[in-house]
Amino acid sequence: MSTRTKVITGLALLIALWAAAAVPALGEARRVLSARTTATDLAGPAGALVLALETERRIAVAGDSASETAAQRVHTDHARQELATARDAVSGWLSGSDATRQTGALLDRTARLTEIRGQVDGGQLRGVKAADAYTALIDPSGLETPTVFADQAGSRAAALSALSRARELLAEEDALLAAFATQDKITDADRVRLQNLAGARRELLSAAGAELPIAAGTALTAAEGAAGGPAWSTAYNTANTALWEQQTAGVTAAAGAGTNDAVLTVVRAGVVGGVGLIAVLAMLLLAWRSRTGLKRPRRQTSRPAAPARLGGLDPLLRDLERRNQGLVHRQLRLLDTLARREADQDALGDLFRADHLANRVRRNLEKAITLTGGSPARRWHQAVPLAEVVRAAASEISEYDRVSTARLDPVTLAGPAVTDLMHLLAELVENAATFAPAETTVRVAGEHVADGYRITVTDVGPGMTADDLATAARVMAEPEPPTGGTWWGLYAAGRFAARHGIAVTLANGFDGGLVAEVLVPTTLIGPLAGDNETTLDDLEPVIG
Repeated sequence: MSTRTKVITGLALLIALWAAAAVPALGEARRVLSARTTATDLAGPAGALVLALETERRIAVAGDSASETAAQRVHTDHARQELATARDAVSGWLSGSDATRQTGALLDRTARLTEIRGQVDGGQLRGVKAADAYTALIDPSGLETPTVFADQAGSRAAALSALSRARELLAEEDALLAAFATQDKITDADRVRLQNLAGARRELLSAAGAELPIAAGTALTAAEGAAGGPAWSTAYNTANTALWEQQTAGVTAAAGAGTNDAVLTVVRAGVVGGVGLIAVLAMLLLAWRSRTGLKRPRRQTSRPAAPARLGGLDPLLRDLERRNQGLVHRQLRLLDTLARREADQDALGDLFRADHLANRVRRNLEKAITLTGGSPARRWHQAVPLAEVVRAAASEISEYDRVSTARLDPVTLAGPAVTDLMHLLAELVENAATFAPAETTVRVAGEHVADGYRITVTDVGPGMTADDLATAARVMAEPEPPTGGTWWGLYAAGRFAARHGIAVTLANGFDGGLVAEVLVPTTLIGPLAGDNETTLDDLEPVIG
């Protein structure tokens, strides 16, 4: 093959490779820019329509005046029209995006407003039935804040979705309380429904990394026990306003981050396209030279190809998470040193709270490492008293003061299983505390059994339906993560358990509530000497 033929062949291949790289990169840049604008333009009108529907729902179940009902319906219709206009304005840019899809679904559901209003006016829909009809329009399971800024914004979008869903569950709770006020009495089934809404709301707020201001949260918890009334109305308005402000701020922050992602994508597309174009032009010049007089063959020195990057992104993420884990561990050691030197009680209290927050951060980091297929760097080589593992697990949740340790048969746990069992118990204890009433206690107990050591985590919440129990068992057993954020805690528990052959089962208690049983294999359990008072603080873990 002649030099000219080789050059022309290489030129054709290079043009094909450049097109294969540049066209998708430029298309991705356009998609990210369009998606960021689409999501930003739709988030505000979509939120306004949801708020209007929530207000109309509350008025419908409370049976307020005809004038107030009519005025709110006009406001809702206006909000719906504003969202439809915004959707139409951007639909040509990115008709298949998540933002436009979610917006279209909300507009389709609210097309039933006229029918529902007629049934409310005619008396066919009253109280709880009216509330449920409006809730079906809002659709809490689909309340994902329209954010499609970039692939990197996935976790941010998930947090905003959880926050918006949590706020809607609070509004649904308010509507149901208004509906129950029109009944002769509140039944046990009504109370269970309210408890489930409150528990799901708290879990979603935790998933979103959000929380109510202390005063608002305390007032809301106290008012929930009163099942409505003036105290509830005041607490609800305060809490709802706080959550709405957090949601609005989150959307604004995500839009700014989305802009940065879009700029980076455009720069990346420019680099790919520009460098590729330069290479193509260089090859064109070489081809021209070969055509006009490049007769003498040239010796070429071939260089070995650079090794390909192996392993994808997960190893990098795990490495970063382990580095962060090491930093958090050093921070905890520093906090412990400061606490030992500090005599002022107020300062000690602040140090304790900082230590608790750092422990929760470390737990999240180690969970992330596990869920990406890695193993946390913190581990013990020596056996540890199991009671210390239970204590550490309780300290890793936000409401640690609600955990009560009943009888624990004295045993030790094999060092390699300490971190995973600690996080497994923390997930179960946190799940129990989330769904049980705020004033109740979560009990943890442990005993020797024939095939190992059984730990039970018991709450006095509403329990779970048969379908939910089956779903929970499947989520803990399957290696693939569930969709949505509701089951992630139990999925993580299943991953921690699977690494050591630990069995986890959930069942409703005889007296109500939920009982989680953790069966630790005999191979991981050892005897504990009567004079052994070793703590986790005494046994420094290995990091790395």
